[in-house]
This record gives sequence, structure tokens and C-alpha cells, in this order.
Amino acid sequence: MKNDALIFDIDGTLWNACAASAKGWNLGLSKLGINQNITAEQIESVAGYPFEKCIELILPGLQDQHANLLDILNNGEIESLNSEGGIFFDGVIEGIKMLSNSYKIFLVSNCQDWYMNVFLSFSGLNPMIIDFDCHGMSGIPKHEMLSRMKKKYSLKNPVYIGDTDSDESAASLANMDFIHVSYGFGSTAKETVRFNSFVALMNYFER
Repeated sequence: MKNDALIFDIDGTLWNACAASAKGWNLGLSKLGINQNITAEQIESVAGYPFEKCIELILPGLQDQHANLLDILNNGEIESLNSEGGIFFDGVIEGIKMLSNSYKIFLVSNCQDWYMNVFLSFSGLNPMIIDFDCHGMSGIPKHEMLSRMKKKYSLKNPVYIGDTDSDESAASLANMDFIHVSYGFGSTAKETVRFNSFVALMNYFER
């Protein structure tokens, strides 16, 4: 059966904003007087997790010392992302526009609500997106967001497109197909359909 909807992850799938995020975190750490430098590679290593989990993994125990750590880092990241945005993978903007002529397009991510808005603002893709959800909006796990989207729009055979093993697991729990983009941040343990560029992915669905 042909897929009737394409649901995309954002980080590592449509763009890479790790450099801007790291810059924002470092801005926040400096305001707290903490002499520690976060790299884009560190942000990339936790991409796909909710914000609170990312901080816990990269800066373990620091929140116990600074009760306002989450707010300070979040504000720094907002400032940096609003200024710089992320780098879109080759073919993403044109590809989404083209695919939206044949498929219903959705976004589901573990990002914060403001981050989703920044992505939509920089991409200009809002008119092509039927709907979107993220952890910052709904506060529920990714597989529940996918299941809710599937039910809300009576989707018969949607596919979730992402770059990590957790994306594959979320799709499986939501009982939907999964496609892995191997150019992203992560890998998958299971055998699945995968593409090494967004253009190859687009060509697959446009054939």
C-alpha cells in the first residue's frame, strides 16, 4: 500500500542546528559563571532527546548546583537559534515543497515548542505542513505523538522519517513504517529502508 503521509523528524533529518545550539548553551553557561565549553558534537550526540534529558546527559549533576540552569540554557539557545537558525540538508526545502503536492506532510520532534517555530520560520515550509507536534507542545513521548497524529487525521499508511534508533522505535510503537536517513546524527540497529541523501529520499517518493 502506498504511503499516504510523510511524517518527518527535524534534527538530523531536515536540518542541523547543533552549532547554534552549542553557542546558545555556552552563552548561558557564561552567564552562570561556569567555565565549560559545549561543542556542536556534544549537542549532536544527544539530538533527539527532550531538552531536559540533553542537559542531564551533557551536564550531569549541574542542575543540582544551579536551580535555574534549564531556563538560562534555554534562553541562550533561543537567542542563538533566532539569530542563526540551522543548516538545511541539501534538497530539503525544494523537496518538501515538491512532496507536499502528492503527500500529506507532518512534523513530529522531541524539540521545544519555540524551536519548532524557529524551524518553521527559517524554512518557510509552514504552508506545506498539515500539522506538527513536539515534546515542548504536548509533553508526551514521540510514539504517542505519532499515534495521535495518525488517529487525528485518519492516516491509513503513514511513514515516519528520522535518523536515530529512537526514531525507529517510536515508529514501531506507533505501528507505522519507518525510513532511516543515514546522513543524519544516528544509526539504526534494525534492517530498514534507508537513504544517504534527502534528494534520494525525495526521488523514491516521487517515482
